[in-house]
Amino acid sequence: MNDTHDPDRLELSRLLQQAKPLVAPLYPDQQKQWAEESPLAQEISALLARHPDYYAEIHAQIGGIFAKP
Repeated sequence: MNDTHDPDRLELSRLLQQAKPLVAPLYPDQQKQWAEESPLAQEISALLARHPDYYAEIHAQIGGIFAKP
């Protein structure tokens, strides 16, 4: 299936676009706290749990905030 027609891939792109400006100015300890407490981070984490293959894209967009599955 083409990635542009995959609803989860589209959702991931949308979430990462929202997350990038939020996490970019944060220090690593703040990023960890954001990943634990932010509803947006929880949505990204849930997608990552369903699709471990998304890790590379998430890491490329917002860094190593989430553990590699």
